[in-house]
Amino acid sequence: MHRVIVIGSVNHDRIWQLEDALTPGGRLRFSAREVHLGGGGFHTGCQLLDLGANVALVTRLMQDEKGLSALKTLNTAGFDTAHVAMLPGETEPLEILLEPNGERTIIAPAGRSRAPLSIGGALTGEAAYLNALLLEEGLVTRLHDIPLVVSQLPLRPATPRPADYVVTSRDDAGEEAPAVWRRAMELAGPRLKMLVLTDGPRRITLYDGSRSITVDPAPAVKVASTIGAGDRFSGAFLFALLDGLDAASAAAEASRLTADWLRRRQPA
Repeated sequence: MHRVIVIGSVNHDRIWQLEDALTPGGRLRFSAREVHLGGGGFHTGCQLLDLGANVALVTRLMQDEKGLSALKTLNTAGFDTAHVAMLPGETEPLEILLEPNGERTIIAPAGRSRAPLSIGGALTGEAAYLNALLLEEGLVTRLHDIPLVVSQLPLRPATPRPADYVVTSRDDAGEEAPAVWRRAMELAGPRLKMLVLTDGPRRITLYDGSRSITVDPAPAVKVASTIGAGDRFSGAFLFALLDGLDAASAAAEASRLTADWLRRRQPA
């Protein structure tokens, strides 16, 4: 059983199902409003658990009713929660606007500052996945001893960390592969082997700083919500690398597994 360290958020996502697409100056109408556990750490960890990995989660929750309930859910799902920090305070849901075509817009409080994620004790595993901005120095140091590290490319300035692969989407990166590669190198340092650029239903691009490889994704699945799909892709990609697949084959397998997950989520 592969042991993977997942470093990232566990959120309470409050999802507003909109009746119409977002338009400047428009009036928003919603047909449903639900709260679910989400976040990059949660969705990626769930994918790895589904594939049979042992997953240790590094994150923080609040010591209120919502946070304690989330911790119970994580334990029931099979996460190793020894590194989940419980902090005093109140859980703030993350607001997500979900359009009829499945596109989502995230609304987060401005100016919210959080302390870097930290860890006490040993951090052992065959691989680590990161979807986090700020990391305490001791945590970064421990990552150097993890054989395989995959990191999401943060959208804002973040703590540099050693990583073999950096994953992002063209929607988030908004640039061509060489420019994104330079940003990935600043984040991951000389250990970086490959940048993985997803593009929705279009081809996946793998770039190593000098050449690009394109990978055909799985056939597109029409869904009401794509929330969590990118995180699921990252988890499946990491697991495929652990199983010995090359990067291109791992990306193709991750795309297939993500499409299967989206298909299973559709109402009967």
